[in-house]
Amino acid sequence: MSRKILLMLLVLAGFMLAGCGDYGKVEQGTVVAAGKDKVSIIIDVNTDPKKPANYWTDGTPHDYVLPPVGDERGAEPAVGLCVNLDVAKKTITMYNPKEKKFETYPIEVIEDINRGVRLNRRQEVLHNVKVIRKANDFPIVDEAKKTIQLFYRRLDGTQSRLTTIKLADADFARYQKQEWGAGDEVRIYYKKPGVAERFMNITKTDITRR
Repeated sequence: MSRKILLMLLVLAGFMLAGCGDYGKVEQGTVVAAGKDKVSIIIDVNTDPKKPANYWTDGTPHDYVLPPVGDERGAEPAVGLCVNLDVAKKTITMYNPKEKKFETYPIEVIEDINRGVRLNRRQEVLHNVKVIRKANDFPIVDEAKKTIQLFYRRLDGTQSRLTTIKLADADFARYQKQEWGAGDEVRIYYKKPGVAERFMNITKTDITRR
């Protein structure tokens, strides 16, 4: 086991212990809004992404003031409102911050790189994804074609997925470009409600690096 992974496991264990007793509590969720030194997250009620219908709470956001920049504060989070993309059922689920609820829309799957694609084509596309992601271009929205290209990478680095979808005109117009993406998954340790003592950006914590 590499030193990087061992350190990551120790950090996660620290968060778990912090959630017990009178030492504070831990919440984990997806970032749906962020500002200077503050975030809003929707809370995970379990950690099984195979059960998206039971994955989040009722949609009420939890707001936190972040700790000062330093060792107790992880990378700045990306904000997004996409909470589930179901290629098999051809639906996308978005978080509506005004209504504080989840809304599901039908989609047409134009391309899904993770399924039924020749290996050389898949390698080529995923290589291009790495280049594009450096410019923070995802999601890529084509206003004329009403298509959205989304990128997904498992936290353990074992799977990458690039999916292009199309929506009805009315549904496409409901959200702004960046809102179609997924917000970062974060973990917060707190003692006082609304005030984060520690902030960890799980999405941007690379446990696969050696």
